[in-house]
Amino acid sequence: MLRCVALSILALAVLFGGAAAEAPPPIAPGVPVSVTLQPVAVYDKDGKLAGSPESPMTVLSTPFVRSGTGDPIIFDGITTTAKQFAITKPADATSYRFVNPCNVDVRIRKVSSLSESVTLRTGTRFLARSSETLGTSQPTFVSLIATAAPTGECAPELQYGRGG
Repeated sequence: MLRCVALSILALAVLFGGAAAEAPPPIAPGVPVSVTLQPVAVYDKDGKLAGSPESPMTVLSTPFVRSGTGDPIIFDGITTTAKQFAITKPADATSYRFVNPCNVDVRIRKVSSLSESVTLRTGTRFLARSSETLGTSQPTFVSLIATAAPTGECAPELQYGRGG
């Protein structure tokens, strides 16, 4: 009888032992040796607990702050024929916000001169009636094209800034 009670207690401990598992430590214990391990906790660059299944991680982004004069560069008259523009990027700009108010997708590409142009298979595609913030390079010229004929005015805007 005593043996049955002991085995029952042992079986219950095995079955319900996972429910009493410890929370992940607040500081990363080190790098796992096995590549087959799956993470159960997320640690930031300082080794502090950033998220776990019980408390998911919150991702914050830096707000977009305009550079230069604050006025956007407006690309008037975008159609299915590529059009080139000369632009000047402010020295402190690390990103740009591209706003596409058109009812069609638009592609934009940095080009080396006003004779080079974007195609329907090159550049970055921005969806119709959307905006997105991306990192920037040092463009002097850009080329834009609409992926289909717009049914109204198509004048995307580009605003340089930091963050986003």
